[in-house]
Amino acid sequence: MKLYGSLTSPFVRAVRIVAIELGLDGEIEFAPTVVKPTEPNRDFGSAVNPLRRIPALETDSGEVFIDSRVIAEFLNKAGKGEIVPKGAAARIACFNRHAVFSGATESLVSAMYESRVRPEKLRWPEWRADMIDKAHAALDWAEAGYSDMPKEFDLGNIALVCLIGYAQLRFPDIDWLASRPKLAKFWTKAQKRKSVSATTPPAA
Repeated sequence: MKLYGSLTSPFVRAVRIVAIELGLDGEIEFAPTVVKPTEPNRDFGSAVNPLRRIPALETDSGEVFIDSRVIAEFLNKAGKGEIVPKGAAARIACFNRHAVFSGATESLVSAMYESRVRPEKLRWPEWRADMIDKAHAALDWAEAGYSDMPKEFDLGNIALVCLIGYAQLRFPDIDWLASRPKLAKFWTKAQKRKSVSATTPPAA
């Protein structure tokens, strides 16, 4: 299998964490891929993912899966794991948490692009602030509902790890966990997992 992506992408990181947790990382070749707004990677788009987004996973049979959640579902089935819970209620709850944390991460990616890619004279500070505020709201939601989160390291929890990690990477001036002691404990515990420590992104 081949995973197209960037080591700083939180969504690629989620897939890499899933692969390590399932013991499939040795079967996946990492293919560094650059995608950037206004600089379309048309070769990647025509050969792999027409949306020109990462991650994308190409299987040994030539199938291509896009979107980290779709890839996680495929790998979970291939590895006969429980990164995605089997029971209907547990699956829905997992996907709901994943939607919140992944959506918040997307907001932070948008805020990062606003600061780093958009021409300075065209930047919209209030819009960027709103994107960052969505991440704060998602983390507040996680802190408030922490006792209801499963102890298992499922896809929802992996998305939370990737949200916190990306927030700290791209917005280091914000202390994301100072007012969230439960998430701080969650983060400290997560760092002890091989899948999390091995996928720590390089410095921005």
